[in-house]
Amino acid sequence: MGKELAIKIEIDQSEFYEKKKWLYRLSLPLMWALTGWVFLKKNTFGVRDINTFWFDGASRHCREIKEGVASWRALDIIYNFRFGCDGKASDFWIGMINAQAVRNRLKIVKRELKKAIQKIAEKENEVRVLSIACGSAQAVIETIVELRGIEINTLLLDIDPGALDHAKMLAVKHGVEKNISCVAGSISHINEVVSAFNPQIIEMVGFLDYRPDAKAIKLIEKIYKLLPSGGIFLTANICPNPEQGFMKWVIDWPMIYREADEFGKMLVKGGFSPENLEIFCEPLRVHAVAVGRKPFV
Repeated sequence: MGKELAIKIEIDQSEFYEKKKWLYRLSLPLMWALTGWVFLKKNTFGVRDINTFWFDGASRHCREIKEGVASWRALDIIYNFRFGCDGKASDFWIGMINAQAVRNRLKIVKRELKKAIQKIAEKENEVRVLSIACGSAQAVIETIVELRGIEINTLLLDIDPGALDHAKMLAVKHGVEKNISCVAGSISHINEVVSAFNPQIIEMVGFLDYRPDAKAIKLIEKIYKLLPSGGIFLTANICPNPEQGFMKWVIDWPMIYREADEFGKMLVKGGFSPENLEIFCEPLRVHAVAVGRKPFV
């Protein structure tokens, strides 16, 4: 692979990352017991509305997360949950390590997207950002708000019209609706969308968690080819962790877990050279965020 990848572990206290892990480390036997029970129940009696009283039975928000897994709805609850509003069960589970880590990921994505926009703005009068499988696009919209002095046009692509409607509402709430355009469609539309919009930055966070290696690499190759010289790709992947069995069986949220170096190697196979690739792990090391740059020709 040539030059080693620069794997950076986040320790910046000024970002107020969440790092409450010891309670959940001590709670792992409980999580594993619940996981074993739900696994046994599903494989013996089939699927039920409530996986376990202790998660989706005791908490309205946890039930909504389970019902909206792998969608913007679940992430919206986790990102914006107000502790103390729905009882101790919600506070406990929406404070679990995977939930803390996804909120940490949001902070890193916003930080790196902000840096990418500022870098492009040094040479261009207009910065164009394409967000693929955007969901509610909270990171993108909040970053635009922080950079009001820069001319930023963003195109949001998602297969779920509900996600785009929520993103539009969020943009209006923050007063940046003029910076946002939306296209309802799948990743199969990337070629035509990119050719029409010509983004310098492509953001795709969360989608690789559901793509097998071969399909993920093929998609990365496509994105790399579509980027202009000097273009930037921002993406992420979830890493193996002790709560992943609970995520799969109790929350019904299966994902493809990759170590940060495996994630990096996949991006290199997709075209990004190690010297133009940075990978940041949030402090709990559950999510890795990558920033790949296409060199100037």
